[in-house]
Amino acid sequence: MSTFLALIRIGVAGFVVLVLPGMTWSVWFHDLDKDRVEQLGDAVGASIAITALVALGLYITGNRITLLSLSVIYFVLLITGSIGLFRLKRREIPAGWLDTLRYGSTLAIFGLILIWRMVQARDLALPPWVDSVHHVLIVRTILEYGGLPENLEPYLPVAFYYHYAFHSVASAFSALSGLPPEKAVLWIGQALNAAVALSVYRLGKALWGDWRRAVMSGLIVGFVTQMPAYYLTWGRYTLLTGLVLMPLAMAGALDIFNKGTSGPRLATLALLTAGLFLSHYFIAVLFAVFLALMGAQSLWKDLRQGNLWRGGRSLPLFGASLIGLLLAMPWLLHMWGYAREAARVGLVSVSTAAVDEAYFPNYLAYLWRLIGPKRNHVLLIPAFLGLILAAFRKETRLFAFWSAMLIVLSLPWGISLEPFRPDHAIIILFLPMAIFIADLLITVRDRLAQGRLIWAGNLLVGAFTLGLLVWGAWDTRSIVNTSTVIASQADLEAIHWIDQHVPQDARFFINVTPWLAGTFRGVDGGWWITPLTGRLTMLPPVLYASGDREYILDVNALAEKASRIEGCSPELWNIFTQEGITHVYLNDDKGRLQASSLKSCPYVVLVYEQDGVAIYRVVPPKVRSPESQWCSF
Repeated sequence: MSTFLALIRIGVAGFVVLVLPGMTWSVWFHDLDKDRVEQLGDAVGASIAITALVALGLYITGNRITLLSLSVIYFVLLITGSIGLFRLKRREIPAGWLDTLRYGSTLAIFGLILIWRMVQARDLALPPWVDSVHHVLIVRTILEYGGLPENLEPYLPVAFYYHYAFHSVASAFSALSGLPPEKAVLWIGQALNAAVALSVYRLGKALWGDWRRAVMSGLIVGFVTQMPAYYLTWGRYTLLTGLVLMPLAMAGALDIFNKGTSGPRLATLALLTAGLFLSHYFIAVLFAVFLALMGAQSLWKDLRQGNLWRGGRSLPLFGASLIGLLLAMPWLLHMWGYAREAARVGLVSVSTAAVDEAYFPNYLAYLWRLIGPKRNHVLLIPAFLGLILAAFRKETRLFAFWSAMLIVLSLPWGISLEPFRPDHAIIILFLPMAIFIADLLITVRDRLAQGRLIWAGNLLVGAFTLGLLVWGAWDTRSIVNTSTVIASQADLEAIHWIDQHVPQDARFFINVTPWLAGTFRGVDGGWWITPLTGRLTMLPPVLYASGDREYILDVNALAEKASRIEGCSPELWNIFTQEGITHVYLNDDKGRLQASSLKSCPYVVLVYEQDGVAIYRVVPPKVRSPESQWCSF
């Protein structure tokens, strides 16, 4: 019963955090042209944006939030939303049974996608790979501080200027659900992964006004394409959050362009734009490109029709986007004050050597792997045909042009826009791919139907779609790349032991290895000690690379020494004494330093050993000079 009640609490918390604020917004800023599924998609996006803006408001005013005040806020939203819903029901025309059936079926599909995302993460003790470690640390810090912190102390002496919308949502979910930050990050991340398909549905409806193409697009994103499901193995939670918001904001802009301006549409676009700029900076740039293209087209149309100032759509479109940007501007200026040195524009020549030098070795092979696997390579053919088809259609020409620009950004040659890389663009290509494939399939079906071959069209499209769904679901049933799983269940149990038995001021030696751009990463659960227990490790989460130059050099120098340690040696003892190391964390078969090499080491005592994880306590030497002790070996 306690497990059942815990699951109920988690489900309610997820609804409250991801749907309630946006639902309240939607019933007061209601757009009658959107169906129930589109409204749900917008509600999720608006919830993310509202949560991020509230966090920003608290940061600016210097206020902090507690579980009680957070609960009060959501309760007020519930009352406000209920009043708005009652008011709306009195004005709304009831939907027919066919529409109700269609909406119910569509929602059931997205429910299946949500369940599938949870199944894909079923075997994980902790979120995988490098980014997950600092995402959990940020959520922990937000919960402890009661809002967005100025820095990540006492864990890292670095300023906090990260895109934080995901972390604000995950923190609220953690507080309401009772889940620890690491579990909250994993499960709310998977919920957002499923919500991307919902957002793609919303964009599809805005592009075509056709629910069939929209549903097909969502199905392809949910079950067929490698991305965004594969984001789980990287811990790409901030990118996921941006990809929930970007299609919704695109759809909002398209509605203004195609259907006309209205207060609810303009307000929602401003809100989603603000949330997007607080979610992920690269996605914000891509959306800005889309807005620039649409704004230019709208402005040209208004000038030709002579209605720029009255009845035009370009100025309201620019105005709503500008308001959204201004809402996010305090944080963007805060970020720019720290990160402007990382922004560079360069040029990469057409050669493998130049590409490897600009990014990292074997970069072209890496890009090709990202385009795959084989299933995705096959999908490139119908996606390319769909792109050509979309380019010749008035309603999709703009999106086709934006997609072509995204393809250009994914090329490793030409202009480089640091800190963004071509692989960042490649892993977003699934979005236009799904939309173009869906359009192509429905177009083939409709063309055959016009030739009185409707049975052939339904059979062909149905068989092809079913084949894709089965192939995709089978291939992605175990989407996590085992090489990115840093921590196992044994690591998690050892970390729980640390939290109960090791002093709070402990400092751990852990195994490390080189990573990107001259930085280092952990190789096992030892790297999770700080985010989960607050105890410090020799190598902090990779956000240390956002600190000042002297701090980065010190951390890298220490990590370089530690990465070469293979056994009980004077070098290991020097690290212990110079860095104040009190404990050692080792996992069998991970890292150079292994437990077998410390069995007779005079400066450590084994205090925990279970399922391949060993924890040692550093003890004082029996003689003052460690060199004299080593002479006996």
